[in-house]
Amino acid sequence: MASKSFVFRFGDVEVREREFSLTKADETLAVEPKAFRVLLTLLRNPGKLIPKEELLNAVWGDAAVTENSLTRSIALLRRLLGDDPRNPRYIETVATVGYRWVCKIEVSEDHAGILEGVDETTAPPADADAQPPAETQQATSGKPKTGGMSDQSRSRLPKWLLSGAAVIAIGLAILIWFMHRPLPPPRIVTYAQITHDGHEKVLAGTDGSRLYFTQLQPISLNQVGVAGGEVAQIPAAVPGLFHMLDVSPDGSNLLVTSNETGSVENALWIVRALGATSRRIGNGWSATFSPDGNSVAYMTLPGELWLVQGDGTGGHKLASIEGNSINDLRWSPNGLVFRFSRDGALWEISTDGSNLHEVLPGWQNRGQECCGRWTPDGKFYIFLTTSANRGDKIWALDERRGLFRHPSAEPVQLTTGPINWSDPVPGKGTSQIFSDGKIPRGELSRLAPDTKQLQPFLGGISAENVSFSKDGRSVAYVSFPDHILWKANRDGSNPLQLSAPPIYAMNPRWSPDGSKIVFSDFQERDPNRIYLVSPQGGSAQRLLPDYAGNQNDPGWSEDGRKIVFNAEGVEGKGKLCILDFATRQVTPIPGSAGLWSPRWSPDGKYIAAMSHEFQGLKVLDLATQRWSLLPVKGRMDFPSWSSDSKFIYFLRQENGDRGVYRIRATGGKAERVADLKDWHITGFFSFWMALDPTDAPLLLRDVGSDDIYALTLEEK
Repeated sequence: MASKSFVFRFGDVEVREREFSLTKADETLAVEPKAFRVLLTLLRNPGKLIPKEELLNAVWGDAAVTENSLTRSIALLRRLLGDDPRNPRYIETVATVGYRWVCKIEVSEDHAGILEGVDETTAPPADADAQPPAETQQATSGKPKTGGMSDQSRSRLPKWLLSGAAVIAIGLAILIWFMHRPLPPPRIVTYAQITHDGHEKVLAGTDGSRLYFTQLQPISLNQVGVAGGEVAQIPAAVPGLFHMLDVSPDGSNLLVTSNETGSVENALWIVRALGATSRRIGNGWSATFSPDGNSVAYMTLPGELWLVQGDGTGGHKLASIEGNSINDLRWSPNGLVFRFSRDGALWEISTDGSNLHEVLPGWQNRGQECCGRWTPDGKFYIFLTTSANRGDKIWALDERRGLFRHPSAEPVQLTTGPINWSDPVPGKGTSQIFSDGKIPRGELSRLAPDTKQLQPFLGGISAENVSFSKDGRSVAYVSFPDHILWKANRDGSNPLQLSAPPIYAMNPRWSPDGSKIVFSDFQERDPNRIYLVSPQGGSAQRLLPDYAGNQNDPGWSEDGRKIVFNAEGVEGKGKLCILDFATRQVTPIPGSAGLWSPRWSPDGKYIAAMSHEFQGLKVLDLATQRWSLLPVKGRMDFPSWSSDSKFIYFLRQENGDRGVYRIRATGGKAERVADLKDWHITGFFSFWMALDPTDAPLLLRDVGSDDIYALTLEEK
């Protein structure tokens, strides 16, 4: 007896198991077989959490596949159904476990093609199976057969001829299926560590035998063999802070960008790999060698794409590209297009400056996309997605093209696990991808005022954004790198979790009476929000649910009746605003356009903030409503008021020099509190600083790993 088949209906979608068909809004959609079987498994088990392993076994059986195959099938189904993984209507992801069908469905048995009135006692004999169902029904009803070959003529055909035709038909069907099936996705099969020093690095390229990279803290240009060995420094006569961008195809030249203090634009240099000479060729922020190494394309800070010869001559503009952040410019191996990251997405433009378009519009798995490069043969475009919640992973866009078989249009995830990868560099003539792998972990440390040494604080937990209650008895912090908000006693005992993913907590601040904690929620694709939570636990509440733009860095007034925060509207222009809890009114602060990272002084008299437009701090005297400028040379971050409101502490960086400084709120010269050049610190922004109740600086010492690896890419 034939097994039952079903028809599933939900919304405007109908799924017919027998026909292997999916219809949405009366339009039949093409579905890959494996993805369809995943869908059927979910539909046959509505509301049930199905583990990934169970789905893999049900659909792929004993075939050797990874979870990427299942992830890809789920992504395809979501794209066809118009489902949002962050707010699912159909398929819910249970992190690290599996998937669940959450939509109500109607199920009916599919009777199409089943012989009416036929059961096991009245079914035709076995040899009647050779007849089509329609002819079987005609013979039973006594209706004459018309057309075609008679039974006697068919019976006279040699059985071997019928068998041979069937074999040929089956063979042709298999051949057609094989020629049109998708190309198997690439995957990473082995990992090999190349460096073992743990220093922070940024890979720039390879000549096939050596890897070239910039080492940070202290900054230097370096090289190491692709199989490992001793790291060698490359002398470079380049002023200011410098950074390696690319390596010429023959490995003889390096592209380096540098910035001198006070300069708005970065200078672009060609440096000999042997370190003999440096030649300035223009002002560039991101740059790439042409496939033959004779030309350089680069982006200027205003977003202009330029082309120049290797000797610095013949420079001309190709296009103007709007965007707040344009980086990672790369020239394709065939010389026809450039790709780059623009505002967190991958973009492409022809080398003549035409046909600007996004590479992956509407991609469901996107984070902040960056750092893309082609393999030398152009088959794969390897890039990075950075995500606060999912980490930094390597992906491949399969660009192989054949007469029949085609790759998936969706990128394939190559890496999983706890390692955060950066700047993937495909090897030359090999199947390797080189990348700097980081396992982020910090040790919360206090800078002892007497010894100027970093000592573990709160047991050396991996946490940042530390904030103390006004009475000093309690502390709030966010764990690093997952940024979950916690509250504990001052000594770190009795920790209590106050937030959970998908909230990514930042910058908690205690209310003056200690009854509430306000904090930011950082989101990559959605606006950042401000939340309020009780230190005793419970659900966090959004403070400004109707505000459309970003909200960051909240801080309390002295009386606890107001908070100041950075507000960024949908038009992208930032300002400082004050929320009055009594009236629920949000009022912009005059003269605060372009300011960010506001800090309300403990005595309630001042608000300090920073700006990208000048070097230093602006301080608002709330009594006079006048702003004053405290000039500070170099980059500054994480301003913090002293407990008596007389000083503002901050991190300062200039020409590779990093330290903790402070400056009087009434003006004067910044003075160094501690030199950090021999300390490796980390955090969400690669660094962080705050003060404890005694005004001793708190920092997150870097105790994670950071080294270059070789990843072997398998292509079938």
